[in-house]
Amino acid sequence: MTQRIDPRLIHPNSQFFLDFIAHKATDFFAHSMTSLNQIAEARQALPSLRRRSDVCDVLLTYNKGLAASDETLASIKHLRDPQTLCVVGGQQACFLGGPLFVAYKIVSIIRTAAWMSLKLDVPVVPIFWLASEDHDFEEINHTRWLDDSSTLRTLAFEWEHHGQAIESLPITTEVRQAFDEARRKTAFQDAGDAALFSPADSDDFSSWHARIWSRLFSRHGLILIEPRVLRPLAGPFFSRALSESKAVHEALMHGASALQEHGYSVPLDPEQSGTLFTLSTAGKRRRVDYPDSAMADHSNGRSAVCYSPDAALRPLLADSLLPSVANILGPSELHYHAMLRSLYEQWDIPQPLAIPRHGATVITDLEAQLLAHAGLDISQLLDPEFKSAESVRHLVSDGLAEAFTRASERLEEALHPLKEHLSQLDPGLEARWHQTLEQAQHQVDRLQDRAMRAELARRGISVKGLSNLKPLLYPMGKPQERVLSSFSFIARFGVEWIHDMIARGEPDRFEHQLVILKDSHGSS
Repeated sequence: MTQRIDPRLIHPNSQFFLDFIAHKATDFFAHSMTSLNQIAEARQALPSLRRRSDVCDVLLTYNKGLAASDETLASIKHLRDPQTLCVVGGQQACFLGGPLFVAYKIVSIIRTAAWMSLKLDVPVVPIFWLASEDHDFEEINHTRWLDDSSTLRTLAFEWEHHGQAIESLPITTEVRQAFDEARRKTAFQDAGDAALFSPADSDDFSSWHARIWSRLFSRHGLILIEPRVLRPLAGPFFSRALSESKAVHEALMHGASALQEHGYSVPLDPEQSGTLFTLSTAGKRRRVDYPDSAMADHSNGRSAVCYSPDAALRPLLADSLLPSVANILGPSELHYHAMLRSLYEQWDIPQPLAIPRHGATVITDLEAQLLAHAGLDISQLLDPEFKSAESVRHLVSDGLAEAFTRASERLEEALHPLKEHLSQLDPGLEARWHQTLEQAQHQVDRLQDRAMRAELARRGISVKGLSNLKPLLYPMGKPQERVLSSFSFIARFGVEWIHDMIARGEPDRFEHQLVILKDSHGSS
């Protein structure tokens, strides 16, 4: 069972994203859903995709290494056909799959590919780009979940090589210990679901992460890829990025100016963005500060350096190697992709459709019943100012509420005659009178709160249960999907609800769903 949630409640600070899904900021991109056939034809005709067979060979080798399903191998076989297109989305290699939104992004990739295949009457395959070149270790080294008391828990590991690309991270003793502890603290309902997360003996951290998604989405033909295996095919791209660095910066300046003119912030610094990084054999990334010099070495064969694109160039690299008809993007990604239209045009690469990933907030059937009994809508709980006790106070019977109101009034009436006498005896005693009244009123308020909770509990309304919903829906002051782990939700609810999401929703219309699942734990 699902409901739709207003995206303004989930992304209140992402104005560009909200405008885009309201069809108010689409001009920053070269194509929209109305030109789907046009972009498909342009992508199929792209000259740089003549190396499609080499790319497919790499994809085949990598995915076979992950023990990919027959459906995935069939997707790669389809991709060898010049008419076949793909839908691409990517994310970092976060511990145990990372927050829920990563799974939702893959759901959006698979759903969109299937939908476009029907619309275009050609095969469109789903591809997930594992951004293992990233070096933001603090973003990938932990997993978070709520324990039985609705307390947020974090489990993390350390690595001595901070600043290196995540592709260099092995499954260290620390990683293994964190994984073992996560399994001890998380009770899986199904042993098969738990097996999704076990690494193979040959895995490093990134390939382990890819293996998790390959297993989970095997029936849908999802292709996994890492930039490190495509890097040998990207020599011409890197050469052009070095030789045209000034033009790249100019294109980004143009994109930044366009955003500013329309009142939007600029997500990428156009002075610094659009450059390459070098990758040492140890995985250390360093920005190329002198592209002309690097280009000279590169052209003369004096450099054996491995290059890695930054955030502005990474989409162009992917779209120069893959026949992408659409990119699935989160709110922040969508914002910086809006800077890239001129860059795509400069490089003669048709810019794929920008499609926002769908999102979800998960609650149990018991929690949904609690909301219904309390007469509350999910939007009220997503309000940062929500107070559970205050929100249901109006449900208390008139008789109980009136009794406590009268008791509070009579309390002051009963003590009032003492005030004048005490003031005459000692001014300090008047202050004590006020203190006594406040203390007595506090005790009455506490009694009223307990009485209210008891009365509501008889009607199936738990104020504590409502209080526990807040950290579930908005942990750390952020949407659930950005904090809580896929690992913990799969342990509790299994995997079928994730597969069911693929069949719901419309790729050409953004949705954030409220997903209501049966609670096998039997508690709210």
